[in-house]
Amino acid sequence: MNNAETKQCKKCKEQINKKAKKCPKCGSKQGMPIWLIVIIVIVVIGIISSGGNSEESPSGGSSNNSSQQQETIEYLKVSKDELDDALENNAAAAKDKYNNKYVEVTGKLGTIDSDLSYISLMSSTDEWDFNGIHCDIKNKEQKEIVKTLTKDQEITIRGKITDVGEVLGYFLDINEIIAN
Repeated sequence: MNNAETKQCKKCKEQINKKAKKCPKCGSKQGMPIWLIVIIVIVVIGIISSGGNSEESPSGGSSNNSSQQQETIEYLKVSKDELDDALENNAAAAKDKYNNKYVEVTGKLGTIDSDLSYISLMSSTDEWDFNGIHCDIKNKEQKEIVKTLTKDQEITIRGKITDVGEVLGYFLDINEIIAN
């Protein structure tokens, strides 16, 4: 391969194919720099945090329709790692498969927003998971549950995936939080 087709592995410094997502020599992921991911996540969180919540009624509580719908929802059980693999292999296919779908995902609790607007769900198996699922907290009951949890605690989230993107990953509206 010539230099235009190669790049240096971020971990072992070997020359690898420029399009490689993992180094064939050491197996390390070749994603975007962490600082760029952090900046993008902060910007997106700021945008999302400043928006309104269309699921809530004007009084601030959930509408009765959402609790009635919750009884009939069938959740697709999927692991955080399966979601990540689908996104890494083909973001467009992952979006077709998971966007606007109700899922049940188990993983480790990552970020807990100080304003209790969101939490992130991280992989239980990948120590270097930098792209957690952004989970929007929708009501006071969920906020009270989150207050009892701790970072790295294994939890299960049931909710609806509202957006899928190759850079920022998955966004999910929480219906239920289960501490494992």
